[in-house]
Amino acid sequence: MAYHKKTIQFLISKSNIIIISFLLICLSYYLFKTVTSSIFLKDRDKVNVVFYGAGTRFYSLDRKNVNYLMSFSNSVKVVVPGGYGQYKVGAIGKLASLEKKPEIIGRTFSATTSTLVDLYFFQKKTQIYYDNLPLRWSPNFKEIFLTNSNANLIDRIFLYYIFSTNNKETFQIIDLRPFESGGNNSIFDYNSFYKKFQGSFFQRSYRDYDINVQIMYSASYRTAQLIGQMIEGEGIRVVDLSDQGRPIKGCLLVTNKNIVSSKAYLRLAEFFKCKTLIGETTVSDIILELGDLEKNWNID
Repeated sequence: MAYHKKTIQFLISKSNIIIISFLLICLSYYLFKTVTSSIFLKDRDKVNVVFYGAGTRFYSLDRKNVNYLMSFSNSVKVVVPGGYGQYKVGAIGKLASLEKKPEIIGRTFSATTSTLVDLYFFQKKTQIYYDNLPLRWSPNFKEIFLTNSNANLIDRIFLYYIFSTNNKETFQIIDLRPFESGGNNSIFDYNSFYKKFQGSFFQRSYRDYDINVQIMYSASYRTAQLIGQMIEGEGIRVVDLSDQGRPIKGCLLVTNKNIVSSKAYLRLAEFFKCKTLIGETTVSDIILELGDLEKNWNID
């Protein structure tokens, strides 16, 4: 009996060691993925964040210089990429929920602000927002930690720290009313906004390296132009939009071996989730073949 008892205890002990080892491996993997995917640990000059809800706000957070804040009216109509046409800001979350595509929120405000939105937050309970709330310059604890988002835990902690250690005076508030004229039937004036604020939210390091992009499209010049404006807004110069005449599956980024490890190239590959290829380029440093991006970002 004593022998059997010791055997059972040994097996239980061994089983516990296996379980604990497995849990430690899982925890280590989770921490590794969290750290490597954190936006704030990628050494960028700026991080662009949208908090979508009853009072939708766009933040461009800068490590050294000016932080920007914009608040969108729920009644203004904006173009929703993906062929959805125009929607009022207050209805975009409902659309994203019905389509089961939360990325619609990020894409919409990337298109509207001519930037690459890094992080977007939205309420777990979806509804259409009608009334406009007074501007709240800082998101609260609930918005940062208890809402849905593409941000991971480290990103949320960084955001909470940033807003906890800053005040309203550290943010330059951009008044969007001139671009939302027309009351309840107003349509956001993209062109005027882009002309006035182009370069306000860009990454300085991308400009320093002077890397440029050629965009190849097959169906829609307007969609290519929109993506070009977003890339320009990030600080990466777009030098050409060309009709390649044939669609490709997915999307493709082509560059030479000297550019492949550059921050600009890696940023585009990560944001658009494109395949990458080392090859010949002629009129630019990087070629972006849109492929399926034309469907995902379609505004025709």
